[in-house]
Amino acid sequence: MDGQKGRPLLTRWEATSLMVGAGVGAGIMAVPFLAESVGLVGLAVILPAAWAASSLIHLMLAEVLFRTGRDLQIVELMHWYVLRGRVGRWILWGIFGLLSIAFLANLAAYISGSGEIVASLLGIHPRLAEILVYLVSAGVVLFGLKAVGAAERVGALILVGTVAVISIGAIPLPFHPPLGPSGSPAQWLALYGMVMYALWTFYSVPQVVKGLGSDRQGAVNAILVGLGVNGALTAVVALVALGISSPVTKVAIIGMAERMGSWAGAAGSIFIIFAMLTSYWSVSLALADIIQERIHISTRAAWLLATLPSLLAIWIGAWQFLEWLRLAAGATAIVVALITLPMYRRARRVGPVENPGWTLGRLGSSWMVFLVLLSLILMAVGSLVSVN
Repeated sequence: MDGQKGRPLLTRWEATSLMVGAGVGAGIMAVPFLAESVGLVGLAVILPAAWAASSLIHLMLAEVLFRTGRDLQIVELMHWYVLRGRVGRWILWGIFGLLSIAFLANLAAYISGSGEIVASLLGIHPRLAEILVYLVSAGVVLFGLKAVGAAERVGALILVGTVAVISIGAIPLPFHPPLGPSGSPAQWLALYGMVMYALWTFYSVPQVVKGLGSDRQGAVNAILVGLGVNGALTAVVALVALGISSPVTKVAIIGMAERMGSWAGAAGSIFIIFAMLTSYWSVSLALADIIQERIHISTRAAWLLATLPSLLAIWIGAWQFLEWLRLAAGATAIVVALITLPMYRRARRVGPVENPGWTLGRLGSSWMVFLVLLSLILMAVGSLVSVN
């Protein structure tokens, strides 16, 4: 059913869980490794700044959708407002290709990371584990938005629960986090880029708006609460990892679990698997919708094109975990910085819905748009700088 005109497809809880699941993934596990260089003070500065910038750009996209009045994904919104005419159409296809690569990098990283954990837990070959992860991940998405929303609700509860269990279990251990501030400008930028990536649920916004239909305030609340939960989980994971791990590992939960014992290892493994699983659901659902809108194929064909290449990519690629994340975050931020903000400005002027039911008001001024553009450029730079 049409989410804009009919009964909402998602509850507010499911919509919020969709945002949480999209954000709690590979990025949250890489933040502590980068935060070790700048200390807790640096993280305390970067995290709120990243949350504010991320919230604004997510809400800008929500307002574009409200003003459009149609359930369109980001690529078709660009076509609607900015990239028109013969040249615009060619540019749009290029952006479609770039976004597909960014999505592919995300999805491949999720399968690779969770497959490694499953292989270790079950004692099976990594390739078999990756196939099992793919079947579970892609299988939910095949049944559409409502199925993903329901699955994300369960996944979000498991994510919050495992972080709470590990945090409580860490209380008796010696706690010696690096306070800082320290580190080079490149290390600060790298951390900022990864925190922004950890909060990046941009491509789930159309699903949230579509799923909640005419409930505009519900969509806004789901976006803000979802990003808030993601920020809180990022902060807690980083705090515990920096305080008890020696050294902090690239995939932070693994190092924390090793320090705390076998019980925490099981909880950490559950967290990693569900963090990547929930992110895979959100990202692949968005990609399937984008593909279907762009090339006008069936839902099942779009689902297959959105999911299967992520499995094949890790069998032919040679990149490591953080390199996948850098490509995904950098490519995504560049596209959004160059296209989405002009699209937002135009939607405010010529959007077909004059009274969208909710707007950013003064927070959508030219100065705020400029600051968001700057934050996205810094995200792109930070996600591409060396972290060695």
